[in-house]
Amino acid sequence: MHARLTQIMGIHSNTAIFGNVGIIAIGDFYQCAPVASSSIYSSLLWSDHFEYIELKINERQKTNSSFSQMLNRIRKLKKKEDMSKEDRDSLEKCHQRYLHKEYHSESLHLFAKNIQVDAHNEEMIEKICTNIRTFYEVNRNDKEIKQNESKHTKKINKSLRLAKNARVMITKNICVNDGLANGVTGRIVEFVENNNAHVSHIIIKCDSPKVGRLHRVSCPHCHGRDTICVIRESDSIDQQDFDVRSRKAIKQFPLRLSWAMTIHKAQGITVDQVVISTKDFFGSGMGYTALSRVRTLEGLFLIDLHVDKFYCNENVDRILSQMKEIKRKTSIFRHSPEFLNILFHNIEGLKCNFNALRNHYLTWQADFICLTETWLNNNSQIDKFKINGYTLIHKSRSCSLSTNHPLHSQKGGGVAIYFRDDMPIKTIDSTEYLDLEHITLKLEKEKIIIIVCYRSPQEAKRNFIENLIRHLKQFDSNERILILGDMNENSFQTKSKNIERSLKKLGFVNTFRHLATTNSLTSLDSAYLNFVPCEKECQQVVETFYSFHEALALSINSIKDKVHNYIETEDDSDERMEVNSSSESLSSIIRISNNSNKRKSTSIGKKNNKKFKNKTLVPVMDKNNNNANHDQKNPDSSKITDVNKSPSTRELEFLSNLKETIPLNNLTIDDFRFHSLTEQLRGLNLRTITIVGDGNCFFRAISHQLFDTQAYHRRFRSDAITYITRNSAAFEFFVSGEDDTIYDYIHRMKRNYTYADHLIIMATASILNQNIIIHEYGKRPLLIPGSDYIDRQLHISYNPYNQHYESVKDFDGAIPIMSFDDLQLT
Repeated sequence: MHARLTQIMGIHSNTAIFGNVGIIAIGDFYQCAPVASSSIYSSLLWSDHFEYIELKINERQKTNSSFSQMLNRIRKLKKKEDMSKEDRDSLEKCHQRYLHKEYHSESLHLFAKNIQVDAHNEEMIEKICTNIRTFYEVNRNDKEIKQNESKHTKKINKSLRLAKNARVMITKNICVNDGLANGVTGRIVEFVENNNAHVSHIIIKCDSPKVGRLHRVSCPHCHGRDTICVIRESDSIDQQDFDVRSRKAIKQFPLRLSWAMTIHKAQGITVDQVVISTKDFFGSGMGYTALSRVRTLEGLFLIDLHVDKFYCNENVDRILSQMKEIKRKTSIFRHSPEFLNILFHNIEGLKCNFNALRNHYLTWQADFICLTETWLNNNSQIDKFKINGYTLIHKSRSCSLSTNHPLHSQKGGGVAIYFRDDMPIKTIDSTEYLDLEHITLKLEKEKIIIIVCYRSPQEAKRNFIENLIRHLKQFDSNERILILGDMNENSFQTKSKNIERSLKKLGFVNTFRHLATTNSLTSLDSAYLNFVPCEKECQQVVETFYSFHEALALSINSIKDKVHNYIETEDDSDERMEVNSSSESLSSIIRISNNSNKRKSTSIGKKNNKKFKNKTLVPVMDKNNNNANHDQKNPDSSKITDVNKSPSTRELEFLSNLKETIPLNNLTIDDFRFHSLTEQLRGLNLRTITIVGDGNCFFRAISHQLFDTQAYHRRFRSDAITYITRNSAAFEFFVSGEDDTIYDYIHRMKRNYTYADHLIIMATASILNQNIIIHEYGKRPLLIPGSDYIDRQLHISYNPYNQHYESVKDFDGAIPIMSFDDLQLT
C-alpha cells in the first residue's frame, strides 16, 4: 500500500509515508490472520505511523447481549486456557440444533479449507438447480480453453458450473464505488446469449439492493430491474499468473458458487443463519471469526465441536498495548452561556453545499454561522436554506455594490449570517453608502459587533480597505469588534499585506494569521479582533470536504474578553521588523560579555540562611545600560545570539526535573511573611514593569530586560524556535500536554500570541547565554540555566493565575543579580 500510494501520488521521498495520504484502517486483530502472509502489525510502517481508537458498540450482535459477551470471551481465549462451562454448553446446544436440522437448507456454510467449500457448493448446485452450464476460460479470440489444452493447466483451466437460481459471489472488484466489489453475493436469474448462442452476460440479483445502482442506469439488460450483470473479464488478482494471463488475454466470468465459503472469505459479512465446521480450523482467531458472522446465538449451527481449536493470537494484546491511542481533539467551542461560539466559512455556493453545511458536526454547536461567497442572487429562494433554530440574514453582491461598480453584475459573492433565534440581535446599516460586501450585527446583551465581509480578487485592496475603514469609523473606539471574512490576502506572504497593515493600525489583529485556511495551505480567511481573548486557545481551523476553504471556529468569552488596543506602546513604535525566516538570528542584538565570573568558581555572598531576607543586590546594568553585560542599548550594534549551539547537559537535566510547568512544589519559602508579589519583590529592592498581556508577554519581558522596550519579542520567539528546531531530537522527550510530537510543539509555539512554556523559556535562556530568574509569589526565585556565569541574569515575574510574565528590575532601573543562596536550582 505504501509503495502503491507513493507511486500514485508521484512522490519520491523517503519521508513521504503512504504518499502523504491519510489512511483509516478498520478491523479486528483478533480475527483470523492472513493465509501465508504476515500480519499487518508486523510492519514498521504500521507500528510507527498508526494510532488506534476502540469502537465500543457491537452493531452485529447488539440485540443479543449475552451472545455478544460470549463472543468477546472466546475472542480473547488463550490457546491453553479452558473455555468456560457456560460457553461450552452454549456451543454444544448449537451442535445439537444442527443434528436436528433446524436450519434452512440454503443457509451459509463456513469451512476452513477451499476443498470443503467446493464440495458443499457442488452438492448444492446438483440438489437445487437444473440445466447446469459449464463455462471455460476463453482466449483473446473468445475460444474456450478446455482442460489439457495449455501448459499452465493448474493456473489457467478454471471451469465454472453455474445455473439459474444458483447462489454466487463476485470474485473481483468491478466498480467499488457502485458496490460491485469482491465478495458481493447474490443469485443468478438469467443468462444472456449473443448472436453466436454464447453466454455474454450473466444477470444476478444481489442480496443488497444498494449494489449496482449506477450500473442499472446505463445497462440495457438491467435498466428498470433490481439486478446487475457480469461479463467475462481477465483475472489479475493472483499476481503469480498475471503475466501469463495478460499475455494470452485469458478471460472468465468473475463468479464463484457461494452456498459455502471459507472463513477467511466470510470476514466482514453478516447473516441470520450460519452453519460451521470446526474440525479443520487452523491458526488463531478462526473460531471467533466464524462464530461472530451471525446476529444471534439461535442462528448459529455447528456441524461438529472442537473447543481446542478456539484460541487467539496472544501477541495481539502486546501489540495493542504498544500502539498509541488516538487523542480525541476537543472542540474549541465552549458550551457555556458566557461564551459566543462562531463558525465562519467561505462556502463557495450555499445552494450546492447547504446539506453539507447543515450536517457538519460544528454547525449545531455554533451561535453564529457566518458565510461568504454564497453565490445567491436577489431572486434566490432564501427560505430553502433555513436551518431550524436559526435566523438567516443574507445580502447578495448586487445589493451590496452600486450599479456602477464593475463587479455589480458579476456572478458570485454574497454574504450571510445565521444566528440563534433566541439571541437579541440588532442589524447595523452603514451611515453612508459603501461599495462593500458585508453584513454587520450587534449583540445587544454582549455589546459585541460582528462584521462579515468579502473582497473579490478582482477588487482593488485599496478600495476595499477604504470602504471598510469608513464603516468602522461609525463605531465607538471602546466597542468590541470582530471582523470575519475572506479578504483574499494571504497572511503567509511577507509583502503586499495592505489590509492587515491597515487594520493593525486601528488595533485589529488576525487571530488566524499563522494558520493555513485553504487546501493550498494559504491563509486567506481571517478573523480580526480589536480585543484580546482571555482564553489561550480560542480559535481552530476546521476541515471541510466540500470547499476549497476550511472553516474557522472561534470561541469568545463575552464577559471577560475586554477591548485592548493591539497597537504597540511607545516602546514598541519600531516594531516593523517582523521575522520572515526562522533561520534569521538575533546576531544584531546581544553581545556576550567576556568579563563575567564562572559559576563553578564564583562565590557571591554565600550565607547559611537561605530564607528570603532583605539583600543588597549587585546591579549589573544601570539605567543607561552601561554595564559590560548589556553595554549597548542600540540593537543594531554588533551583538551575538547563538542559535546553532547544542543544549548542554545542565539544561537537559533541568528540563528532566521540571513537572511540565514553571511553578515547582518545593519552592515555598518557610517563614513567608509577604502579602503580595509586589511586597515580596520590594523586600529585595525590586519592582515589576508592566508588560502587555497578549500571549507574547514572556518575550516582551525579555526584550524589556535587555533594551527597555518590548519591541523585539518576535525576534526572540523566532530565534528560540530556530534553536529548538535544530535540536529537535534532544528536546522531543520534553514535549507534553497538547502536543504529540516536537513538530506539533514547534508549529504551535511559533505562532504569535502563543504563551511561552518551560521548554521555550529554557531555549531562550540558552540562545541568549543568560540565566533567567523567575519570581513567583510565595516561592523562591527559580533559576533557568542558560550561562555558566552567575552574574548573567535576566529577571521576570510570573503570575500563574493569568499566565502572565512581567519584567523585574530594581528601583533604579537596573537589572540585579542574586547569589546561589537565594535561588532555587534544579
